[in-house]
Amino acid sequence: MGSELSTKRKRRQQRGNVETNEAPEQSRIVPKKEASGADRNGESFEDSGQEKCYDPQDPTLTFVDGEDQLDFLCNDYKSLRAEMPCGHAVTPTSLTDWCRRLLDEGECVFVCGLPDCDAEWSFEVVCKMALLTPEEVEEFEKKIFSNAARSYLDVKVCPCCKSRVVRTDLSDLSVQCTACTADRNRPYIFCWQCLKEWKGPAPRSDRCENDDCQSPLEMLWTCSDIAFEDVEGVDGCPSIRACPTCGLLVEHNRSQCKNVICPRCKVEFCFLCLKTTEECQELNPNSYYTVCSTGVAPRQNSIPVWQRL
Repeated sequence: MGSELSTKRKRRQQRGNVETNEAPEQSRIVPKKEASGADRNGESFEDSGQEKCYDPQDPTLTFVDGEDQLDFLCNDYKSLRAEMPCGHAVTPTSLTDWCRRLLDEGECVFVCGLPDCDAEWSFEVVCKMALLTPEEVEEFEKKIFSNAARSYLDVKVCPCCKSRVVRTDLSDLSVQCTACTADRNRPYIFCWQCLKEWKGPAPRSDRCENDDCQSPLEMLWTCSDIAFEDVEGVDGCPSIRACPTCGLLVEHNRSQCKNVICPRCKVEFCFLCLKTTEECQELNPNSYYTVCSTGVAPRQNSIPVWQRL
């Protein structure tokens, strides 16, 4: 997992951003942010606005001289620097900011933020070295669970009560919310696709009978072509693709290179030929901004099913 994340960090400035056709998650209340900036890969994020400091008498920490290597915002935190298991020096606040950023990006493991370091840190190590407060521990635990659920389960938010619901039958779009069913004393079933109360017979795998419920295949067939801003010579590429690994519908934001990373399965693929980025680059070295040698893949006529391990 660490090497995968390291590869992603190296490609952040090359790939295009991704928009998904999933319902938005509920927002999370976090401490007020007071500063923002960019990390060493050029990506912006914010700090927590409140510094924590190590106890200089703590015998379990290895203190070192030198820069805070996770202080991407150049805040020059006053705390002593302590050594992480991978050997890099941090302060508790910079470590908290970095780990929160990983969680906000959808990760459920903690990896070092330094280039060419694939070290993974356990949650116990992060809690200790970041001096996480009880509130931060609870926040991180919820985010880890939420990210893991989205990555390895089919999870969405109930349109009525906003609780998280897991879909166990991937071939059925009609899903019952147990919380709403108990509250209403009758089955409450909603459509996994349009996120409205279910209409029509069930089960169904294509759509419900709400007027605006559009099947994924219909979206793939009828969407407009994309006009890339930075990729040259592209003609006839649909603006919506089903991830070739998990089937999630994604859109390219038109800028930067032709590759995207699926926000659900985290697999990076070429939006043009639908091969993984690794496979595409083996066939077309350094072709991040040009058409693949195999051309643009046609509109998809089926939705890939995620073969989860």
